[in-house]
Amino acid sequence: MVITDLNIIKQCLVKEANIAFDRPDLVVNVEPFTSCLIGLVGEEWKRIRATLNPIFTSAKMKMVTQIIQNCADEMVEVLADLVQKGEIVDMATVTRGFSMDVITKSALAWQVDCQKNPTDPLLMGVQKVFEDVDNAVIVNAIRFPVLRKILEWLYPYASYYKIINKITENVLNVVKLRRSGQSPRTTDMLQLMLDAQTSGEESSVGSGSNATIFEDRHLLSNCFLFLIAGFDTTASSLAFIMHVLAKYPEEQERVFNEISKAFPDGAELTYDGVQHLKRLDMVVCETLRLYPPVVLFVSRHCTQDTTVSGQFFPAGVNVLVPTWHVHHDPEFWPEPLKFDPERFSEGEKVQSAYFPFGLGPRVCIGKRFALLEVKLATCNIIRRYRVSKCEQTQDPLRFVVPSVVLNPENGIRLRLQKR
Repeated sequence: MVITDLNIIKQCLVKEANIAFDRPDLVVNVEPFTSCLIGLVGEEWKRIRATLNPIFTSAKMKMVTQIIQNCADEMVEVLADLVQKGEIVDMATVTRGFSMDVITKSALAWQVDCQKNPTDPLLMGVQKVFEDVDNAVIVNAIRFPVLRKILEWLYPYASYYKIINKITENVLNVVKLRRSGQSPRTTDMLQLMLDAQTSGEESSVGSGSNATIFEDRHLLSNCFLFLIAGFDTTASSLAFIMHVLAKYPEEQERVFNEISKAFPDGAELTYDGVQHLKRLDMVVCETLRLYPPVVLFVSRHCTQDTTVSGQFFPAGVNVLVPTWHVHHDPEFWPEPLKFDPERFSEGEKVQSAYFPFGLGPRVCIGKRFALLEVKLATCNIIRRYRVSKCEQTQDPLRFVVPSVVLNPENGIRLRLQKR
């Protein structure tokens, strides 16, 4: 059932979220995916979400800012090499390498060379996962649940199965070394999850409970969630930001001037400083409205018969909220195809008509991390380069119609000029 009424959307995704609406089943219900936040339901989901929420506070994001900045430094080196050679830059390719670098180093504790090596096996393997998600078999399995058992049987034979096993082995080895004290403490997302696990065990002991709150299967599965949910979505969003800044040079200069004022003479970027870049935030928000990363729908499963604002939802029905439609509805967004950051000036935003990260208690847990990542990357690029359209720039953009993540059909090719 597709819903577009804002009042019903808010009721289903926010007010009734913990009573009658839960996550629908995964298309392929296998580990290491079923024990993560998008695979869990009911009380187990609530417990794991409560355990992971503290990892994404502002204080914790400050702790991992340097990891993102280090990856941004490497991205700048890649761009410098391309600019020196006089090449047109496909920002979609560059941002995929950057995003994978951030996720592998922060969530998997894995040092890979995916920025300077576009054919890195891990990068290619994860891209293959997204390609397979968009193929006809997966799409039909979404429509016809009876096909899902067949996919689960075929899963061990998938082309990316080996890379998933390799990631699993690497994460478990790192966890073993860190628990034994054989590896120096590194403040990354994996370590923060280990800390949350330890804290949960201590709470259980203190309360006299024998239940393990956050098991190793949860830890491993959520590592994969951070990888799958944080890779292509962030990469495409950052590429789209570069596209709109190239298309609207006056807006690019406003962002550049704001960055230069906040961080004069090439000063080090900081978490707090980036949070105060209001114009940049408006540009990012408007880009995510125009090009929402998860484009087709936000989905929920109705767990019991319920009526919301006069609309009856029978138990068992899946409720779909079409993100692209709502983000481009002229009733909520006048001239919806126009790029206008002023929509997100103080007091202007239509909260329930804007949900690039979802809405309600199941909103994307990594929202704060993703926004920090794209803002840090944008600052690093724009303070050094003027990005502009070229003869290879596709405008208006054409898209690959996805099952999951919105991507440009032919990349985002721009010219970069050193400032």
